[in-house]
Amino acid sequence: MGREAWRVHGVRRHGTRTTGIVVGIWETTDGDGDAQLYPQVRYALPDGREVVGEGGAHAIRSPLSEGDRVELLYRQDDPERIILVAHDWHMNIWVYGVLSLVLGALALLWALSAIASLPGHA
Repeated sequence: MGREAWRVHGVRRHGTRTTGIVVGIWETTDGDGDAQLYPQVRYALPDGREVVGEGGAHAIRSPLSEGDRVELLYRQDDPERIILVAHDWHMNIWVYGVLSLVLGALALLWALSAIASLPGHA
């Protein structure tokens, strides 16, 4: 999760902005069996080459359909991995950071509770 947050942060800070067209929605499931939808977007690089990049996952339903025009960011060294400007808000380093802190705090509280419940630690 941390590596993905760092990658997204890098694309947000140093990415090149352009527009593309949604050419498909790739569907898979996560570990819990919930649907994960990944928009596939075709766009042109400055040298004229066309690339199909993959946006972040959207659960339940995708807010996009084939043929939609979208704004995106990409890194020139990895143009297939993109961030859809108006749709990938959840791929934010602060969201991942806060989630990591909350999960870490809960794990610490659980560990302290387990230690306190041991005989002789009351």
